Amino acid sequence: MEFSRKGISEQVADSIKKKIQAGEYQVGERIPGEREMGIELSVSRNTVREAYKILEAYGYLQVKHGTGVFVASPEHQIQKVTEALFVSTEQIKDFFSVRKILEDWTVKWAIENSSDDQIAELEKIVTEANEIVKESIDYKRLAALDHKFHITIANNSKNTVLTGIMNYLIDLLSESRNKTMQIPGRALQSVQEHAEIIKAMKQRNSELAQQCMKEHLESVERSITENTVTKS
Repeated sequence: MEFSRKGISEQVADSIKKKIQAGEYQVGERIPGEREMGIELSVSRNTVREAYKILEAYGYLQVKHGTGVFVASPEHQIQKVTEALFVSTEQIKDFFSVRKILEDWTVKWAIENSSDDQIAELEKIVTEANEIVKESIDYKRLAALDHKFHITIANNSKNTVLTGIMNYLIDLLSESRNKTMQIPGRALQSVQEHAEIIKAMKQRNSELAQQCMKEHLESVERSITENTVTKS
């Protein structure tokens, strides 16, 4: 196979990507090593190495040291893409704009697809969180419950693509979640806002639940942007 001199690593990466998309290499399958792939594509081993790095960065491949290079799952690719979306405090506004759009639909679909028992499970999460804020607050546990609340709603939407995106999008704030919870009044406010969302969900009132979710995310956004604890 012939490649132009310009951007040869990118062109090799594109060629391998097309093989993956065509199903020549399946998810979880170990692909040929650098030397073997170089021979197959008539390029140097170093060129293949750079191409693999490009594809790894985009989430198409996973490098397992000592084992080889494997075709990554679509979920892994989503993770790589979403990780690249949020890198600084200045992007908080854009980050929450995306979350508001996604979680607006998430809570609507969750109401449409959840059983009463599933909504009751969400209520248990809020109840546990409410007990924590009444005592000596375990911020780590509270942050975990906050994460669980939003992810459970996403799971209940029954939309697997949305769930995958939400998992990784919410995880982007994982490092600052504990600190965010320690902002004065933030923990109690989040629990109260979650309770309002659940109240609307129990009523099967999608419009109200969507409004409550929007107000909750706007409230969290304000807490983060107004407090230097999360700024770098």
